[in-house]
Amino acid sequence: MKDIYVDQFKLTYFVMFLKKSYNNSKAVQEIIAQDHSGFTEPVLSMQDLKFIDSLTNHDYTILKTDSASSIGRVAEGAEGKHPLGFIIHKLESKWLDSLANKRYSELDSSPFEL
Repeated sequence: MKDIYVDQFKLTYFVMFLKKSYNNSKAVQEIIAQDHSGFTEPVLSMQDLKFIDSLTNHDYTILKTDSASSIGRVAEGAEGKHPLGFIIHKLESKWLDSLANKRYSELDSSPFEL
């Protein structure tokens, strides 16, 4: 159950951040609608979804700030947002795994079920 929870946590982060970083564009919506990765039965609680939403809001603010500060400091073609690289960095850093494992441990010790 823990592995499923962690995977869902990371996948939900990825989808939410992707939507935010591309302004919930029609193209992103179509890609997400066609993908059926990992989503079967609900595993995350409403508190988890709110937590992930706050993480993605915070990270999107960082992404926008980094993008704005790069203008005029990098090659013209490299200016702007780099959401895919940002997401890959987050996933490879194991930061999300650590957060998800911590939240799962807290849920495991709490009286309510997933």
